Parts: sequence; structure tokens; C-alpha cells
Amino acid sequence: MIARNVLPDIAHPDVDTVLIVRSAAEEVFADLERGSWPKELISCTAFVSTDGEKNVTYTQWRNGAAGREYLTGFAGIEAVEYRLYRSSVGVNPPVPGCIVILDVEFDGPDPDRQQRWVDTVFDAMAGETDPHPGGISGHFHVSTDGTRVLPYAEWTTADAHRDAIERSGQSMIGAGSGWRRVKEFPGVTDSGFTRYHLLHSLSESSAPEPDDVHDSPTDWVADHVRDYVETDGQSGHLYQGRPSLLLTTRGRKSGKLRRTALIYGEDDDRYVLVASNAGSPTHPAWYLNLLADPDVTIQVGAEKFTARARPATAEEKPPLWHLMTAIFPLYDTYQAKTHREIPLVIIERRPEGLIEPEPAPPGLETSQR
Repeated sequence: MIARNVLPDIAHPDVDTVLIVRSAAEEVFADLERGSWPKELISCTAFVSTDGEKNVTYTQWRNGAAGREYLTGFAGIEAVEYRLYRSSVGVNPPVPGCIVILDVEFDGPDPDRQQRWVDTVFDAMAGETDPHPGGISGHFHVSTDGTRVLPYAEWTTADAHRDAIERSGQSMIGAGSGWRRVKEFPGVTDSGFTRYHLLHSLSESSAPEPDDVHDSPTDWVADHVRDYVETDGQSGHLYQGRPSLLLTTRGRKSGKLRRTALIYGEDDDRYVLVASNAGSPTHPAWYLNLLADPDVTIQVGAEKFTARARPATAEEKPPLWHLMTAIFPLYDTYQAKTHREIPLVIIERRPEGLIEPEPAPPGLETSQR
């Protein structure tokens, strides 16, 4: 089933590559409308600038090679390949009324520099004391050739973005000193933004599979989760010397099951988690999910059980924060770099919540924690 005229899900867990075409790509849309939908294509979205002068088409692919092969079949279509590096999304985001796409170019290929530039933007956002309320989200893509960054930002309206730029006094979306470091970042040869509206889009649409679990889209976290699951916790329970568990929540938007790995502490028979998001200005997605639906599934070592999750109260937090910083001292650093109060989450086992373990693969013994 194909959905029409909806914005792309930038954080879609199956996206490997984003291919950007600097045109409306009418021939591509015509081909897709005829039913020629490539197996590896997730979405194809065309935007038109608010002044009507520019077009850009944003395509999401499970496999970049398949996307490049498909698009080379269209004369005049040239695509630049990107991968999503970092995202920031506010709490309970509204429907966007404007998409702002930036083009940042560097004087040569340097993947580390691309990421440092994005990290500098995140530091500037974290230091912003009065962020504009019109900003909804920011998704930062890095080109695979190491020369460009493409930030894709969602705003409530074009006027809200225009007002943020005017308020900053420095052609940025914020007024803090961190934005000057972004503006003066070495090696940037060109940068500029364009405000867009949705022109048309086509995307896969299917009912969520309730029994399918989708692991974190962050590569190193997904690798950690996979090792944890495949070895029943023998590999992964201790991660870099610290205890970790697997948390599965229900996506507040998609309805899909989302699984991630997190450091934990123990408080009697309860487990404690830190919603740090590495000190980012926004809460992690898993925390927002459990606020919407506190019924979660936990795996600690080989043991799996259902549980209820809730934020720690103000009275509970001080000793539990001390517990968690003793395990991972960087939590104090994360709190110092963000104006967001980092929540603690208490996991309380449900009565009769034990999930019977599946048989271990041949030759692999399971061990209870």
C-alpha cells in the first residue's frame, strides 16, 4: 500500500541511505505512480520553496546501491548520497508547517569534520536559554563523500523560522554564543537555507506488525542489542564494564515495539535508568515512549520480564542520581551541558511478569543473572 502527501519519517529504522535530488523529479514520481515501486525504496518526497523558485526531492532507501541504480535510469537526475548522523526532536511535536533545508559545504572531504560541525550545532542548541517555540525538530545528514552536511529542520510555520532568524541578530536560529562558533567553523565554504513546503510524496504504508521488535537506528546501539539477544545476555550484559539491560517500549507515534540497550542501577528490587540522551537538549525517544505507555519489557542478562516504568519523583531522585553517577560519572557532565533536567526512570517488575526463556541455540548454554 502506498501513502500519498505525507512528510517522510526521518527516523525510520529501516533507512540506510538518503538520496537528495535538486529537482521535483517528475519522471521519478510518474514511474512510481505507474506501479514501478523499487523494493528498497521507503519514501519519495518532493518539496517546493516558499518563493516557488526551488525544488528538492528527498528519497529514503534501505540500500544505497539500489537507490543509485534506480535513479541513474532517469536522464538529468543527479543525486547526492547522505546518511543521517544526529537528530533532535521536541516533546509532543506538532505537525510541521514548514521544512527548512540547509546546505553546508566544506573545502574538502573530511567525515570527522562533518560530524564535528553537527556536534557544534548541538552544543549551541544545548546552550540556548530561550529557544524559539516554533522549532520542532532538526535532523542532520552527512554526505557519504565527506564534503557536505544537510540539516533538515521542521518548523511550525515559515514565519516562525523567519522570526527566529531576525531575533538572533546573527543570521542563525539562536542568539547564544555557541552559534558564533557554528558560523565561524573552519573549512566551511558555503552555507545557506531554503524554506520549503510539501509538493507531493509517495511512501510505503502498512499496518504495524505488533510482534516485530525494531532495534535502535543508532548502529553501535543496534550492534550491542544484537549481541545481547543472540547470546542471551552473556555478551552485552556488561558493556564497557557497566551493567546494561534491554528496554522495549511501544512507539508513541508508530505503535511499533522499539528496543534499546541502557546502563542500569539496582535499588532493592527495582531497576533505575537515566534518560540522559548524552546531554542533548531533548529527551530520548524511549523516555517519551514510556511516558505515553508505561508497560515495557525488560531483559537483564538471560532473564526477561514485563514491567511498569515511571519517572522518579523529586524526592526519590537525589539518592538514585548518586547511585547512577557512581556507575557512570559522565551523567554529571551530561546534566551540566543541558538546560533540560535529566529524568531518572524507575522500572518495577510486574507480578507474574517473568517471560519463559526460549531454548538456547545448540552449543550455547544460558546463564541466569
